[in-house]
Formats: sequence, C-alpha cells, structure tokens
Amino acid sequence: MTLKQYRDYFRDAFGWTHAISSGKIDDSEEIAVCFLNSEREIENIQTYGGAKKGYNLKAITILLRYTKDADEAEEMAVRIQDFFHKKSFLIGEQSVFAHVIYNEPIWIGANDDGVCQYSFEIDFIEKI
Repeated sequence: MTLKQYRDYFRDAFGWTHAISSGKIDDSEEIAVCFLNSEREIENIQTYGGAKKGYNLKAITILLRYTKDADEAEEMAVRIQDFFHKKSFLIGEQSVFAHVIYNEPIWIGANDDGVCQYSFEIDFIEKI
C-alpha cells in the first residue's frame, strides 16, 4: 500500500481538516501533518520453504507541525498517537494493524518560527 492511501485514511477517519501531505511537509503551514516512508531499519520479512507470506510490513513516519502553543501541540500529538495505537482497520478491502513503536509522541522541537513539531513511528502490518 502507498503513503497516499495511509494519508487519505487518516484524513477521513481522524477528520483532519488542515494541510496534509506525503513525502514532504508543507513548511509554510503552521498546522500540517505529513506521511513519510520510515528511515528506520526494519527486519526483512521472509518466508522459508516456498510458502507465501501472509502479511507485509509498511514502516511509516508521521510528522506533525501544530501551532506555537506547546500544550495544544502536545494534546494533538497524543490524540494522533492514541488514534493509531493498536488499531485494526480497513483501507479499501485491505486489513491493517497499526503498531506504534514508541510509548509517546517524539518531540522534535520548535522550528525557526516557533511552531511545535512531533513525529510518530508506526509499523503498519498489512494482511495479504
């Protein structure tokens, strides 16, 4: 599945009404979210003996830029983290389980304009 499919699922299911992208975050927006292929090293999923695997792993990093108010930003980051935490859902007919890697959103800091930024590392296990 593609970043676009995950991005669109989040926008619709979460009800996100602000800037949203995949591949590159919109630096001109004070409120934005972006879906990126994770740069984390993950184990290669292999099946030995010729059997077909029953799942695929899609590692995604989600970046959040959310206002200059640190409290508001943290609250939104927690809401997004909770939205994905141990959640099973469908994208089209594809069954997906979200495994959030860290116990809480990762504080990246404020950018040069003072906008608060967080990230999330999520493994999406896709049943195939």
